[in-house]
Amino acid sequence: MPELPEAEYMVRRLEEYAAGAEIIRSRLGRHALGRVRRYHRRAKNVLIELETGWTVRVQLGMTGHIYWIPNAKKPPRFTRAAFALKGGGALVFEDARRFGGVSAVLTAKLPEVLRGYGPEPLDRSFRWQHLKAAGARLAQPVKAFLLDQKRIAGLGNIWAAEALFGARIDPARAARSLDDAEWRALHTSIRRTLRRAIANTFKVTSRPEEFPEADLQWLAVYGREGKPCRRCRHPIEKSMLAGRATFFCPHCQH
Repeated sequence: MPELPEAEYMVRRLEEYAAGAEIIRSRLGRHALGRVRRYHRRAKNVLIELETGWTVRVQLGMTGHIYWIPNAKKPPRFTRAAFALKGGGALVFEDARRFGGVSAVLTAKLPEVLRGYGPEPLDRSFRWQHLKAAGARLAQPVKAFLLDQKRIAGLGNIWAAEALFGARIDPARAARSLDDAEWRALHTSIRRTLRRAIANTFKVTSRPEEFPEADLQWLAVYGREGKPCRRCRHPIEKSMLAGRATFFCPHCQH
């Protein structure tokens, strides 16, 4: 399931292969036509900003992947939206399970459309105090807090688990039980975890259509139930928390 690192990967690949591309045909109609001004990301959304004053918003859902192909006449099997480009290529949105979506939004109204998302964890302006302010009064488990897109944008089940491991925090603990040192450690771990995930994504891909699943990357706890902790060798455990599978080391995380 795409999370912030995968969405960021898609944006950077689009910039690499289709910077300044001109969309000449789209099922979304005239609003999705024109030259691309830039590609960027908000939370788990890939945004294609056009010079015409419109932005194509791609919500990735569970299996979404948007990328450039050299031949618009040969779209991949699970293409749900395609944007033909001047020169013969295309931007295609693949989504096998159909939980994602594509829409055209006036760029000026984009902040309003996306206002429900919390702060971006990789922004320079994001400080540990912001993270604490969002969660310090919450009785819910800290893992559930991290998954709430209104509190912090872009984290999903995989990278929340990895960030908590890096900070040595038990995912079942109430968010309000963390002290300042733990909030600082969690803030640092979130940013380090996401940056590493983005870098690893590029290490295991070479073409724009390649989309690595997170289990192909180096993970500390997620999906490693029963395997030795990479830090202390104690077996990793799995539990269900807020309806999601949660992986952690009971020896390292407190």
